[in-house]
Amino acid sequence: MGYGDLLRVLAEEAEREAREVRAAAEREAARILEEARGATAAARDALVTRAAGDAAEAARAGGEALGRERERVSLLARREALEALQRAAVGALAGSGDAALDAQLLAELLPEVGDAPFEVEVDPGAAEACRAALARLDPAAAARATVREAPAPRGGVRVRVGRRELDDTLPARLERLWPEAEAELAAMLFAEAGAWPGSTA
Repeated sequence: MGYGDLLRVLAEEAEREAREVRAAAEREAARILEEARGATAAARDALVTRAAGDAAEAARAGGEALGRERERVSLLARREALEALQRAAVGALAGSGDAALDAQLLAELLPEVGDAPFEVEVDPGAAEACRAALARLDPAAAARATVREAPAPRGGVRVRVGRRELDDTLPARLERLWPEAEAELAAMLFAEAGAWPGSTA
């Protein structure tokens, strides 16, 4: 088998592994979203009860100012609940990274690296697995890479090329997806309490 054949076989294997890792990451994302939906059920019930109590109080008082204040308090409570949910999701994601996910994220980021030296930051204890994944995915890129471990786990990888930073950690991905996910979660949480401002419900 010649060098070209070896490179082709390695590329095919890397593509197959990347597909498998993507599929696993999609399953993991679906599982995390399902867990988040389940975790919001209790919060939803408490918020609905609180909103119903607030509505009854506003009706008894009958004052327009009280109605506005109730709405403000309700919106603040909703905002606080969504922020708490986001913090909980970030915490859950921090512990869900693994070598397979890191390899998938590296496969997505390597085309953006170019030919320059670069640094990869991974979770504590994941440096060797990252080096191995880089060597499998792109041996030339692996030779230009410096791999270091982050001080705390957060799942995913962060790549620095010169002054440019490609943050593909799980909290950063959640941050990018949060505006879209927030509207869906708010609609689920507050369906009985009225539409969330900015939602399509």
